[in-house]
Amino acid sequence: MQVSASQFAAHPAGHAFLLRKPLAMPTCSKCATCAADVFEHARSEVDDADMLQILQVRAASSATVIVEGELLVGGFKAAMNEAKRDNVSGVVNAAGTKLHDFLKNSRSAFDQLRAQDRCLDLEWDDSETFEIDVAALAKAIAWARERVSTGKPVLVNCAQGKSRSGTFACAYLMATRDLDAAAALRMVQERRPFVQPNPGFMAFLRRNEAALRSLKTEIS
Repeated sequence: MQVSASQFAAHPAGHAFLLRKPLAMPTCSKCATCAADVFEHARSEVDDADMLQILQVRAASSATVIVEGELLVGGFKAAMNEAKRDNVSGVVNAAGTKLHDFLKNSRSAFDQLRAQDRCLDLEWDDSETFEIDVAALAKAIAWARERVSTGKPVLVNCAQGKSRSGTFACAYLMATRDLDAAAALRMVQERRPFVQPNPGFMAFLRRNEAALRSLKTEIS
């Protein structure tokens, strides 16, 4: 049995995880403090070392369909696998190139997508204080719509397929379906229940509802 150091030294936020081998065991990513699954925690509550080890095993290898033939959401493994199978026209990597600093085995697959002009990197930090640039987001949504027009869906990913990718998916729906932030999140969560933009990202979506919804006429 392999146990992370956090079993003995809890994360500053008070959460610690018992990482066992085989990590596929249901208990491998249960919090030793509150018993909740790792994906039910905010990113700031999970130690980097714990998250890395959990993601290597727990990250799903397939994506979730949000809009059939148009938009998928997944973690880094899903992006790599769907692109390899040529199931998607492009990938919006909401974790950006910093994903590879954390998950080094992801670089080669994403570099191949970049060489084919099939990957758009958004250098977003999963932090409540991170400021998303509205203009850059609008360009990313337009890029995604252009890729969709080729006949295959776009996949948006981050590390887990939870906060950053969920935020982009919501923004995309707000822009293309004229939804408010709450309705967009409901639509995403109905299909991928553990998606949860961090509080800062959710506040951004609410604050910029009018701007995002106004994009519908520009990109339709």
